[in-house]
Amino acid sequence: MSQQFHISKVENGSSLRLIEQADDLERARERVKKLSAFSPGEYIIANQQTGETISIKSHVKQIVFQIGYDEKDLNARAELFRRCGHHVISVVDNIAAKHALTSIENVDVFVVGPTAPEETRKQMVDWLKANFPKIKVVALIPSASRQLSSADYNIVLNDWDEWLSLLAAAG
Repeated sequence: MSQQFHISKVENGSSLRLIEQADDLERARERVKKLSAFSPGEYIIANQQTGETISIKSHVKQIVFQIGYDEKDLNARAELFRRCGHHVISVVDNIAAKHALTSIENVDVFVVGPTAPEETRKQMVDWLKANFPKIKVVALIPSASRQLSSADYNIVLNDWDEWLSLLAAAG
């Protein structure tokens, strides 16, 4: 007996490449979930008996570029972002950030850490906005009263619910 559901990936915007087959819809959906974790994109599950198709578009991971001023905090935030399914590039200090950004093509959001003096952080935010005007800049701030006006978003340092909501909305 042939398997009832074919799983295909959409390539080049329109052509389908058969990936594998499944006995039932639940297994096909689970398989697409696993496949899309390693190869994001659009998948089609086709019922071979009825001709019905289901399109599933996987979430494309965001690239988070974070500038930190304390390596321990930088690593902790990177781990959290990775657990939420994002790619993370981390650098320590403004000079390293400017140097790294000369060779990086894609970034979805910038995060500026909270531990440097306010003027240092403000200079980084201003430079990012001048050089990457279409990319959102999130400033992590020690308290709501110490916002960086040129950042797109100011998030109080340990308000992770707000931060994760922001990442989900931007994705």
